[in-house]
Amino acid sequence: MSDEPTIGQNLARLRGQAGLTQQELASTSGVSVATIRKLERDGRSTALMGTLAKLARALDVRPSALLGQPQTLHREDGERVAGIAVVRRTIHALDEVPGVPMAVEQRDAPSVEDLRRTVRILWKAYHDGRHALLVSGLPELIDGAKAAMNSRPRSEYRAAAASLSRGYQLAAHAAVHLAQDDLARSALERAMLAADVAEDPLLVAAGCTGLSWVLLRQNEPELAARVAMAKADELNPRVSPSAYPALRMWGRLMLCAVTAASRQEDYDGARELLDEARRCTTVVTDDATDYTNGGNYAFFGPAKIDMIAVEVAMSQGKSSEALRLAKRVTPSRRVPPTGRSRHLLDVAQAQTWENQFREAVTTLTRVKETTPEWMRYQVLARVVVRQIVEGKGRRRIDGLLPLVQHMNAQTA
Repeated sequence: MSDEPTIGQNLARLRGQAGLTQQELASTSGVSVATIRKLERDGRSTALMGTLAKLARALDVRPSALLGQPQTLHREDGERVAGIAVVRRTIHALDEVPGVPMAVEQRDAPSVEDLRRTVRILWKAYHDGRHALLVSGLPELIDGAKAAMNSRPRSEYRAAAASLSRGYQLAAHAAVHLAQDDLARSALERAMLAADVAEDPLLVAAGCTGLSWVLLRQNEPELAARVAMAKADELNPRVSPSAYPALRMWGRLMLCAVTAASRQEDYDGARELLDEARRCTTVVTDDATDYTNGGNYAFFGPAKIDMIAVEVAMSQGKSSEALRLAKRVTPSRRVPPTGRSRHLLDVAQAQTWENQFREAVTTLTRVKETTPEWMRYQVLARVVVRQIVEGKGRRRIDGLLPLVQHMNAQTA
């Protein structure tokens, strides 16, 4: 068994702190009292996301509070590094607060090309799942972009603002993976302000995809859907090669709306939106990511659409359907490592639900080999590993122990 609290244990603790009985929580959340009792009694380490979202909303907490999520960073060699503090200081710089007498360190402004090069490196680090490298590079990018906006020629002002926007987007993504959703939202607000200065509508739209994601994590699926759909309707690109960048962004926004619909248990609506997004694939024929314009050309394409279909099936608890749909996902080197690993976590959970424990261990091992650092911060990875341990008891599977050790989950 794991030495970390399970979903059931977290639920019991949070319910107690709220002063609610199981029956009162059931009435408030819309989740049956039988389900709540089973979660708490069995110390369950897994549950449908829809169920968790309802319970979290009733308890006025984020779903991550029920699941548990690491809030520190470790490099691939296991050494702990500064995480939240760096991201917080970068986003909430005190020298920008009126009335605070903070001396601003004078620095040479980097060139626009240097800023773009840094953006490219850090977006690639993000998609490769190297969060420690990402966080370590954020202050230099954001401070450098601010300096460039203040001292570079006026002709380069908008380009510097675009780099600042992408820096704040990266800071928001880092904050999300450290379970700092409010901090991520602050970063996205700054990213969208900078994108507005850059006069780049696709960069603003990229901020909306990030905001929709954060709202989902804050258990606000209705707001997440409204943000995504409003911006998608505003873009409304033609399905034409000439509209390629806008189509990619529109598709990403539609997939945000798909996830929001499934979180609200509107599965028919989710599938309709998924079909709408699929129309883009007549033009967007691969899943390439432009790291220079990372916020603009986010991971989207035919494989991503098929991966989201698997995610929707899992949100319904249809593990056998999810495994069937997973066979449709075309292997592609254009899919970024974290995108591929996120999909494989859905596959591993489906395999576990189908009692295919050996196959699940094989799938999780692929995730560990592809994105070892990223995996440590994924609640779903932790949940699936724990569920395999619970399902197999003392009957070990080759490859399971290294996964347990990697996720820092002790067993009996």
